[in-house]
Amino acid sequence: MREPASEPSTRRGTDLPELLRGLDPHLREGVYVFATVPAGTVLDVAPVATMVEDEGTTVVVAEADARRLGLTAEYRCAWITLRVASSLAAVGMLARVTAALARRGISVNPVAGFHHDHLFVPHERAADAMAALDELRAGSRRIVVGDHEIDDDPTRIDRDVVWRYLSTEAYWGRWRTRADVEFHLDEAFLLLGVYHRGSGEMVGFARGTGDGLSFGYLADVFVLDSARGAGLGKALVEAVVRTDPRIRWVLFTADAHGMYRRYGFAEPDATAMVRPPDAPTGVNPPADVQGPATGP
Repeated sequence: MREPASEPSTRRGTDLPELLRGLDPHLREGVYVFATVPAGTVLDVAPVATMVEDEGTTVVVAEADARRLGLTAEYRCAWITLRVASSLAAVGMLARVTAALARRGISVNPVAGFHHDHLFVPHERAADAMAALDELRAGSRRIVVGDHEIDDDPTRIDRDVVWRYLSTEAYWGRWRTRADVEFHLDEAFLLLGVYHRGSGEMVGFARGTGDGLSFGYLADVFVLDSARGAGLGKALVEAVVRTDPRIRWVLFTADAHGMYRRYGFAEPDATAMVRPPDAPTGVNPPADVQGPATGP
């Protein structure tokens, strides 16, 4: 990754809240693409990023240069530089950045430079990406509820608390292993935690999975016994439905229908269907439907 020549900084930060406040995203001019060339290939243009791989050398170059050189390229993208001086040892910043972009359905290929991190996002989504980053700079969404607060910072989630509750107390999903739960946490577009404002202890949780744009499945909502009675469950659900007005939320519950109805949830109409995991397959298929294709 090419950087302006300068002396190595000794003041690059590692404090996550400070890094997020100082992200300072800068959208560079131009359109860029990813291409691969045989190892050892010398191009007559300096790539903006290079990665040596077993299969060849990946380069990121301006689209015009790729065309001129006859390179087979893909991922037409915009280049955003995060001008915050972040340490290579900083933990969590890129996780927050990629999560913020994922919530808007924006793919991203990050590249770390010595001084800064750089993001390559679909060119047509550049403005949306900048808006997401500006929103992230403003801070995580925190809602104060008495002695507690709800925070949508995914890096703050206490995964041990989530696992302990889901594996020992929840009436649902007890078949999941720790690896399953970790997968669900990693792929979620929304993770809300409820924290005691004094101790910082996490006492509640909710997870949203789906495309993060038009469809969301609300799952694993809980408040620990020690924190119940303070309206935290209701506040959690309200925080979920306020995430994005475009999202159609779906959930399953055995005993909390009344609470969820307060926030707009209702029994599905005739357009909705649900297929349970134990439903039979291949029941009386039409005569013109063949079985699964097989190959050599």
